[in-house]
Amino acid sequence: MGVKEYELLKKKSAAVGLSANAWLMFQLNTNRPTPYQEQETWKLIRFMDPSGREINAIAKEYNSGYGAEKELLRVVQLLCGIFERIHALRKEGCLYARQTNEG
Repeated sequence: MGVKEYELLKKKSAAVGLSANAWLMFQLNTNRPTPYQEQETWKLIRFMDPSGREINAIAKEYNSGYGAEKELLRVVQLLCGIFERIHALRKEGCLYARQTNEG
C-alpha cells in the first residue's frame, strides 16, 4: 500500500469513527469479492458468440427491408437461450463475467 492509499484509508476510517484496521475488517466482511469462474464464463462466451452473429445477420436483413416474422422469433429464441445460460451461471455464484485479453 502506497502513501496515498494509506492516507485515504486513514481518512475513510476516521470519517466513520473506526480504526484503520477495524474499517478494513468491516469492508472485508461487507464487500466480499465475487467469485470468477473462468471455465464456465468462457463456455458461456463460446455459446453467445455464434448466437450474437446470427442476431446481427437478422438485424442487417431487417435494416435492408427484407426481414420476416419467423426471423424475429428466432432472435427471441436466441436471446432467451443466452439469458437462461447467464441466469444459470449466476445461480452457481458467478455474478460477473470478466473480460480478459485471452481469447
